[in-house]
Amino acid sequence: MNPLPSIGDRVRTSSTVATLREPAFELLSRIQDANPSDQVRALFLVAAVISDAIGIDGHDALNSAKRMLSTAEGPHTIHVQAIRDYADGELRRID
Repeated sequence: MNPLPSIGDRVRTSSTVATLREPAFELLSRIQDANPSDQVRALFLVAAVISDAIGIDGHDALNSAKRMLSTAEGPHTIHVQAIRDYADGELRRID
């Protein structure tokens, strides 16, 4: 028996949001040249594949991410607001 928590356990129990801001921004930055609707669908596809692979419920993970938003958008942060601005300005364009 492995005494260390699995990645699924760490995903479900981690409470640090600050470390997620920049990687989230970089994920979106990597796919920004794709068709806007494909960007959205690709991000959800990746989340579904990874959640299945590590044994977590994708719906629970999305709900958890939504609950993180207020903390992720805390004072003196730019990454999540930049993602929001990108979604509002770029993803809403006609693709």
